[in-house]
Amino acid sequence: MLYDLGIRSIHRIGGRGWGFWRMTFLAVFLALFLLSFPHGQAASKQSSWQKLLDQSRKAVAAAPQDPDKRYQLAMIYAHEGRVFDAWDELKEVDRLVGGEAGRKSYAQRIIAASATQIKRSPGDILTRYKLAFAYYFIGRKLDARREFHIVVDLEPRHSWSYGYLGYLYAEAGNLDKAIALWEKGVRFDPGNAVLHYVLGVAYVRKGDMKRAAQHFVDAYKDRTLYEYVKGK
Repeated sequence: MLYDLGIRSIHRIGGRGWGFWRMTFLAVFLALFLLSFPHGQAASKQSSWQKLLDQSRKAVAAAPQDPDKRYQLAMIYAHEGRVFDAWDELKEVDRLVGGEAGRKSYAQRIIAASATQIKRSPGDILTRYKLAFAYYFIGRKLDARREFHIVVDLEPRHSWSYGYLGYLYAEAGNLDKAIALWEKGVRFDPGNAVLHYVLGVAYVRKGDMKRAAQHFVDAYKDRTLYEYVKGK
């Protein structure tokens, strides 16, 4: 049954041009991340990131109109693979800074503050997430990639960072590099259904249907993803 669904996925998404793929990788990532899959690398209640998340939620609750507190919460969510929650917070940040009129200046302020913090603490992963996303939002994608390369060096077993970095390469047209990064991510976290799914999509693009089918099978072991795709 899982293999059959994998083959169906190959047929559904095959035959598209590269322009389509480059434009839709982010849509694939967001659509799947919205489902909030459980996976092997989920943070425990005792983890430092969970504690940081709890503190950040309290800070936002105490000052809901503060865009900096919401941006920090968004970056913690992003690190933990909770992109739906991150996206909600970023939409609030965008509203608080005035939308398109204030977006670029806000991102530049985040970049300046984060760069200063990084000089004091080069191993600060959360600040590097803030910096990478801010770079991305104003189109400085090579700088965003550089930051995520540093992040995966600092935290080499965290699969979601490989996911974001791989997406940046896929968006730039370097699918081979994206695949290598996503493969590394699933080696560290074999239960990450999202990375298995985007690997399936990527291997269809490469024409490697055997590997694509296997990654779809691994992705569909997650029942939430299985039911989501089955219903399409």
